[in-house]
Amino acid sequence: MKTYKFIALIAFFSLITSQNITAQNVDVPNEITVALNSGDAGKLSAWLNNNVELVIGDKNDVYSKQQAIGIISDFFRNNSVQGFQVLHKGNREAASFVIGTLKTSSRNYRVYVLTRRTGKQSLIQQLRIETNNE
Repeated sequence: MKTYKFIALIAFFSLITSQNITAQNVDVPNEITVALNSGDAGKLSAWLNNNVELVIGDKNDVYSKQQAIGIISDFFRNNSVQGFQVLHKGNREAASFVIGTLKTSSRNYRVYVLTRRTGKQSLIQQLRIETNNE
């Protein structure tokens, strides 16, 4: 009888622990990949943090949200997006990332998005759109 109680207690604590770990791990919001897939800077801007590290073309710095919106808008205006394919994604604690290929009319780009949970929402901390060497 003690063995059953002990096993039940271990199972109970394992369940609670796994739920807490799952609750802390957050994926990159689907809306971000949808915005990348359509090349929609307006939709993407809703997910930008107040300060964002951007690496797009010759831009490589930490920018305010407004500056970042301008840079991203210029990129999408100059590169007609045909789609975005997720290659890898992951998370750890309050951070999550997605790596993918952004297909444009002229070339493919490697995209890296890092989000961090701020309050109840995950916001983009870093966005890299770099020439794909493949």
